[in-house]
Amino acid sequence: MAETTAAPPPPPADETRTRSPSPLPPPPTALTPGPRATALHKLYSDAIAHVLKTCSLANFSACFPTPSRHVPEAMRQLHEQFTAKLGEQLGGCFEELVEERGVVGRLNELDGLVEEARRRRARGVGEGEVVAPHTLPPSQLYLSHLAPQLQQYSSEISTRQSDVSSENVEVLARVQRQRGEIAGLMAGLESAVKDLDESVRAMRPEEMEGLREEVGGVFEGGMGMQG
Repeated sequence: MAETTAAPPPPPADETRTRSPSPLPPPPTALTPGPRATALHKLYSDAIAHVLKTCSLANFSACFPTPSRHVPEAMRQLHEQFTAKLGEQLGGCFEELVEERGVVGRLNELDGLVEEARRRRARGVGEGEVVAPHTLPPSQLYLSHLAPQLQQYSSEISTRQSDVSSENVEVLARVQRQRGEIAGLMAGLESAVKDLDESVRAMRPEEMEGLREEVGGVFEGGMGMQG
């Protein structure tokens, strides 16, 4: 009886289900316009068409009534040339501006970010509760936006408070030193006044009278020298 080889077993069903597909290549960011860049071009083209439609032959001829009556065919050709030239200039200026600012690439990057966010949100379904930003209360939204600035302001205020506290300590020490100096001066002055009072009390009346005369003479002599 011939020996037969058994075929390899098929992969488990769970493994085939959990195998993720290959990631899609990123969309072009500079050459091919994406959805938003295409929509922008369409919006501007529609706007130019509306402007040119507003500048109809009747409205154009109303600005030049005399030539319109005498040479209507020439006015019609002039209107066609004017609208064609205006459309070319408007479209050319728009294309130059789009190319100069790199609008197509940036809009394509935005498309990529939005698509990536959608894929992440789809992968996150079932792993946890996804809270949409528009469902959050206003206080939480503006606090989340202001949190970095508030943290910076809080750090600056703490630094300023620390500096002011250090300055207050220095000012307090200086004031206390000045108070000590003033107290010492007052004590010396009180001692001098006390000594002077004791000297006055110790003098006899005739000595007081002689001292008054002496002081008066000094005063009169000083006034005579000034005169």
